[in-house]
Amino acid sequence: MTQTLDVGEGFSQLDSSHATGAPTATQTSAKFGTFAITFGIAFTLLYTVLERLNWPLFTYQPAVDKLYFWLHRPLSGEGPPMYWYGWIVNAAIAAFVVGSIATIISGQRLRRATVFCCALAALWPAALAALRIYITGWATFDADFLDSVWVAAPPAFVGAAAVTYYVPAQLAERAWTSWLLIVPIAGLVVLGNSLLIYFVR
Repeated sequence: MTQTLDVGEGFSQLDSSHATGAPTATQTSAKFGTFAITFGIAFTLLYTVLERLNWPLFTYQPAVDKLYFWLHRPLSGEGPPMYWYGWIVNAAIAAFVVGSIATIISGQRLRRATVFCCALAALWPAALAALRIYITGWATFDADFLDSVWVAAPPAFVGAAAVTYYVPAQLAERAWTSWLLIVPIAGLVVLGNSLLIYFVR
């Protein structure tokens, strides 16, 4: 486990691999470790996001044994739909893409991307809450547009880009392994909180 999490050493090997030519077994192992860790983290976070947005790749209706592409609201007599299979497949495909990209880019860019994603994950809900508090406090117009999570996207992206730019590379490298452990746990806490209503009825 510690060997897999010690990817800093693997990144230095990956960064030097461009100069040495053909990949060695160690470089291949480091790339696989990078892919596996990135896939696991991305899958956890993407599943949480897809569940919150209700974006399944497909909907399964077990009562009538039918499969529908994307989100399908149940018709009369079809019974309750099952979305989580669609969320799982959607998250797995997206996490595979993210993990593949992580094996291609340099270690420094990967750490910067991690800083950006962590900052975005913290700033997006914070920006949404701030906008809702600020605008509903003084708005004399209908502020129903604040019900959309996308209204907080521009300030969250700008803030995350600023944080990523100003965080020193040494700090990003030191904190990177800690983020690998903290971020998926935070994503699972959010997911668990959103699913709590199904367990306390």
